[in-house]
Amino acid sequence: MSEWKKTLCNLCAMTCGLEMEVEDNRIINVRPDPSSPSSECYCCRKGRSAKYFVENRERILYPKKRVGDHYERISWEQAYAEIAAKANAILKAHGPRSRAIIGGGGGATGAAAATAQPFLKAIGSQYFFNPIGVEFMGIFWSCGRIFGDQFHPLEPDDKNCEVLIFWGSNSYVSHQLPNARPMIRDFSRDPDKMVIVVDPRLSETARMADMHIQVRPGSDSLFLRALIALILEKGWQNRDFLYRYCKDWARARAWFLDFDIDGALEVCGVSRAQAEKFARILTTKKWGMHQDLGLYFGRQSTLSSYLCLLLMAVCGTLLVPGGNIPPVRIITLDYSDEYDPKVWRMPVTGRFPVAGMYPEGALPDEVLGDNEDRIRMAFCNMSNPARSYPDSQKMEEALRHLELFVAMDCVETETTRLADYVLPTPSAYEVGGDFDVFAFHYPEILYFSRRGVVKAPGEAREDAMVYAELAEAMGLIPKLPQYLYDAAEEAVRTGDRITYFMKVVGWIAKGGMKYFDQAAIIIALTLGKAMGSAGHAMCWAALLISKLPSRAIMDVQPDTKGHPILARLPGLSEFCTMDAAFALVDRHPEGAVIAHSDTEHLMERHIKHKDKKFHLWCKEIDEAIKTLTPEHEAEALNLKDGCNMILSAGRHSDGGMNTSMRNPGSYRFRDPYRLAMNPEDAAEFGFTDGETVRVTTKKGSIRIPVEITWQTSRGYCLISHHFGLSYEGKAHGMHINYLTDHRDLDELTGNAKWRYTPCRVEKIQEV
Repeated sequence: MSEWKKTLCNLCAMTCGLEMEVEDNRIINVRPDPSSPSSECYCCRKGRSAKYFVENRERILYPKKRVGDHYERISWEQAYAEIAAKANAILKAHGPRSRAIIGGGGGATGAAAATAQPFLKAIGSQYFFNPIGVEFMGIFWSCGRIFGDQFHPLEPDDKNCEVLIFWGSNSYVSHQLPNARPMIRDFSRDPDKMVIVVDPRLSETARMADMHIQVRPGSDSLFLRALIALILEKGWQNRDFLYRYCKDWARARAWFLDFDIDGALEVCGVSRAQAEKFARILTTKKWGMHQDLGLYFGRQSTLSSYLCLLLMAVCGTLLVPGGNIPPVRIITLDYSDEYDPKVWRMPVTGRFPVAGMYPEGALPDEVLGDNEDRIRMAFCNMSNPARSYPDSQKMEEALRHLELFVAMDCVETETTRLADYVLPTPSAYEVGGDFDVFAFHYPEILYFSRRGVVKAPGEAREDAMVYAELAEAMGLIPKLPQYLYDAAEEAVRTGDRITYFMKVVGWIAKGGMKYFDQAAIIIALTLGKAMGSAGHAMCWAALLISKLPSRAIMDVQPDTKGHPILARLPGLSEFCTMDAAFALVDRHPEGAVIAHSDTEHLMERHIKHKDKKFHLWCKEIDEAIKTLTPEHEAEALNLKDGCNMILSAGRHSDGGMNTSMRNPGSYRFRDPYRLAMNPEDAAEFGFTDGETVRVTTKKGSIRIPVEITWQTSRGYCLISHHFGLSYEGKAHGMHINYLTDHRDLDELTGNAKWRYTPCRVEKIQEV
């Protein structure tokens, strides 16, 4: 007899509500959850195919270690003991710079990162490599300069804006916004609203737009500079906003004076008439912008991100209802100041972290260098850097070169096959309680505790718990007193988690706060074990220490009333409120609205500079923008070294899924492994639809069938990023990162330039 169970998708940060039909511990059907406050009756193709994420004939069932050219099964106790001994020996010989963490959590998961980072801090290392370090370095760094807070990307207030702008985004297919398709359709059909797309591609989103600006690939920064200069030339800027809320506007304004607007637009391939029409809309209507990988993975991604924020300030839509607003984050990330001597710069590449994350492209050089303080060991969880990070050849070489490499995953990957130790973890739908770091909803603040719907096979343990137990095995925390375990059991039995919380705080304080940074590990080992899930415990802890505005917290009575501890310690009222919010979420597997954004104090709350103003000028941008001229860009955008196309290494399509899926069964009725090419380019090269051609970059060469489509512009070709996966000994397509270079990174912050990879496309000459 089957049963329908509620859970939440983990394959992107939207965390759509799902209902899964389960029979005999197998997921047999998936549908969107109509009761979800996040997505209602909506989910995308990835969520609907989630059973393929769980059902995989290459599931990792037991811990194992490499012995020569094969793996042998071992116990968890042996794995912990051997890993701890080897890790401690490396640390003793080479210090904390020898160690790094890769991953920290899969899509829409937060629990693993919650224990991975304390594990890293416990040995004094700062080297944390996360997917953030591939795409968000530029926008996070720009937010840090302008807001004083790096973990601060903005999204459109789609409920109140008049114009929805997608820059480098095909959200109708990639779904990075809540209820993306219904929302975009509604905007497109509403005569009082507009959709505008800035993208070289004639994507599905662009085809629905009221205006499509088909900017030349790689020229986004130049176009943004020209656009702002045009607004100033016309006198259309929001002077009151700039005067009241912005610092250093006079200095930043100089970047756009005496600028060759027409020359820049010509290089960008945008007419003056279209640019003026766009500028007038931006300065007369309420608009919100969603930026995505076409910008984040493009040329000059940091400069483009910075200029987008500047454009919002010039038009007066920055942190304004109906404009560009920050969805509330349940947790925050660290601010990494690259000029702080305490913040590590990597010794070989000189790269620095943003929001605590280092750029992944720097990893190979930092492992393969011959310097004493190179990275010698790494712990990787729910991540596949051998395919998902730039330059697969060099990345694989680096992972093999490590003196100790530990990989945690639920299935075999190209990365687990390189590891010294492989530790099995459950999938997101086999463990209860994990939570979402992001909260892409406004003005509601939603929180989730993802439920497991089936049991994991074998001896899988949550990666959040594995990090905690490894810390214990390495002696990074002392033996915990029994009363903490007893208090955790009592908290689960009675629901009184506040008393348990106070005992944990008291034990840490008694030790002189030495283990304050390892509080998450302590909670995982005690409350996590009592709950049967470290993720569930992390979900509670994250909410307890969140910085939600007290005026925004909803009435969660009667949960907050009558806790005995408040009579003695009334200062704990906010903790009690958050604990009550967790209890509310815990009763609702579909997620729950726990608060509303404080829409009347957006600037006061979200600008972290002491003067509470946007800081629009910074020396790094001042230096970078000097070469952002029509003359320089015209030369820089010319193809060289025999290249005849620009490759977008990554394409969202309705046929594509997600590299987390891995099971090729999800492609049973589709085969999106194609090189998308404009018909005029195909005719010039003499290609026919479906013909296999060769694509070559400075890093490698692959063969791939051509798909002739008007969805892409001339000189610009696209390949999906879902392939190159080896399943049961058979390769499915070629991996796109065989063509990308780990050193081809954004000059300022290190984002990968995946959407701007010069290449040569040619016929295959058969011998």
